[in-house]
Amino acid sequence: MASKAIDLAILSPETRQELELWGQNLVGNEAEVFAVEIVETSPHVVEILRANAIRAYLLAEADRHLKELVFRARAERVSWRKIGNALGITGEAARLRYGG
Repeated sequence: MASKAIDLAILSPETRQELELWGQNLVGNEAEVFAVEIVETSPHVVEILRANAIRAYLLAEADRHLKELVFRARAERVSWRKIGNALGITGEAARLRYGG
């Protein structure tokens, strides 16, 4: 099975730049650990590491964005029930997750 690279073209230029800076920072902070593991492993494991780092970044960004949107909706007095419906959870679950 051929390895497929992640298509970052779906991201905005600003997000790609932010992702690149985040990745450089991550590698800078973990350089010693990665250096040992990457040198002694296959290119597929390197791609898995990259994909996992991108996944973690995108999940964190999506969560940050959702929190901001919920905050804005609550500022406009949108009910927790409506917010929960939009998130696919109950209003109570939305309040517990985002209401802090």
